[in-house]
Amino acid sequence: MISKLVEAITGQDDLERVAAKNDTPALCEYLQTRPVWIPQRPKRFLDAANFSEQELLTLIEKDSRDLSGQTVDLWILDMDGKKHLPIFSNPKKLEAFSATISKDLNKVFGLGCIQELLPEVLKQVDVEVIVLNAFSKRHWAIEIEKVKRS
Repeated sequence: MISKLVEAITGQDDLERVAAKNDTPALCEYLQTRPVWIPQRPKRFLDAANFSEQELLTLIEKDSRDLSGQTVDLWILDMDGKKHLPIFSNPKKLEAFSATISKDLNKVFGLGCIQELLPEVLKQVDVEVIVLNAFSKRHWAIEIEKVKRS
């Protein structure tokens, strides 16, 4: 309850407030216990000009249902020659990410996501940077240190 009130006043959710302190170790520690939303790679990108509104809705709904299946293909972005994993503190930030990409590409797509603890996800993906709330007015990047395994 208090968290929602603070969010209404500051415009930042709990994870954003921790990130805004610019204390990377504290943020990493908080991400050990706080689930985040992580987008799945879309099945396809559609050119809105080639379909009626109803056809687009039908295709996007089908893609969204397909994304809710058992296999998860996370959306890893290749930026500046590095693999970036976008994560989001809340669904609104995820929707803003989706809208920005859709506008930039001039394409529409079904967006799926998982809500998970970041350490569990990092065991399964090879990324170099984690970006919290990518394409939002305020976002944060965390470089991942590679651990050599013998």
